[in-house]
Amino acid sequence: MANIDLARRAEIGRERRERTRTQLVQAGTMLLADRPREGLTVDAVVEAAGVAKGTFYYHFQSVDELAAAVGEKLGESFDAVLTPARLELQDPIERLSFAFTQFLEKAISSPDWARLVVQSSQSRSEFARGIRTNLKKDIVEAIVQGRVSVRDPELAVDVVIGIWLQVTRGILERGARPELTRQAVETVLRALGAIQSKQQDPHQK
Repeated sequence: MANIDLARRAEIGRERRERTRTQLVQAGTMLLADRPREGLTVDAVVEAAGVAKGTFYYHFQSVDELAAAVGEKLGESFDAVLTPARLELQDPIERLSFAFTQFLEKAISSPDWARLVVQSSQSRSEFARGIRTNLKKDIVEAIVQGRVSVRDPELAVDVVIGIWLQVTRGILERGARPELTRQAVETVLRALGAIQSKQQDPHQK
């Protein structure tokens, strides 16, 4: 019986710590949505989370570490949107275009999310690393197939992410104009020198 009680007590402790960590990440997410990374402080986070300052340092060594955790959650939420549909697309250019379109449409519909993306891009967050990893896979496949003229995968990733972020900043500053997403995707494909799939209808002009 004693062993069972100790095991349950340990489980309760883990659940409590996880809830507290989640509160801190949610507070960091909320604060980063409306202020620059440099404006995020431990005091602001613990006040928003409703926890003691010492509790913050139990879970995170610094604000940068919290920001990385926010970026990781951000990446998970975006992957949940992208992954099911991307797996159905065999063409790497179609996958890239789909991801780019979904990214911008989410930025247009959720400005807070878009601000978080821009903030996350300024640090080595899990979100930024995850985006680069998936994008690089598609670009490498496109290069192997001879589908893009840019032959350096890292350069190609930088081009795509650079356009993503700049267009997202424009959306936040000026709003989204009609046809913005389509035009942005076309711009990215032109920048990469993308070539139409060989499976395209040969009679199509």
